[in-house]
Amino acid sequence: MSRDLLPRLLVYLRHRKEHSCIIISGEVGAGKTLVAKQLAAALKRLNIVVGGILSPRIVQDGATVGYTVCDLMSGEEQPFAGLSTPGIVVGRFFIDRRALDLACRAIEDGARNAQVVFVDEVGRLELQGAGLALAVHTLLNSSALPVLLVRDSFVPTVVKTFSINQYIPYHIC
Repeated sequence: MSRDLLPRLLVYLRHRKEHSCIIISGEVGAGKTLVAKQLAAALKRLNIVVGGILSPRIVQDGATVGYTVCDLMSGEEQPFAGLSTPGIVVGRFFIDRRALDLACRAIEDGARNAQVVFVDEVGRLELQGAGLALAVHTLLNSSALPVLLVRDSFVPTVVKTFSINQYIPYHIC
């Protein structure tokens, strides 16, 4: 994690405006989840209440075969997406509906009870109004500071779709 992101987040947390957030962007495999995990841990060490979800990869023999979802408040984890059915098709993966429900609950609980809430990630489904979209809208309208993880190519559409007025961009190469 870059040393400048944590101080910028802390300042932004104090002066946040409605429909504003932090967007961590990068391509697939750039390290968005790793940076978010480090940032969440640093915030927790400062006694800042952190919520939402991270979705680390499941890698076998060097290939991504799925993702796990982790609720940052409760610590609950479960498989989120994999290569086999059933599930909601997104690219080559199938998203487990129960894991999606867990993710939405974690984001909504974070919107009510946390100071900073992570969403890993906002992508194709959300841009179609599905997946985590309703939870993201709830989060953006809450007093919590959203930290959205977004692929580079989706950032402009995410900003427009979710009516994000202001954000701090943090790009990972």
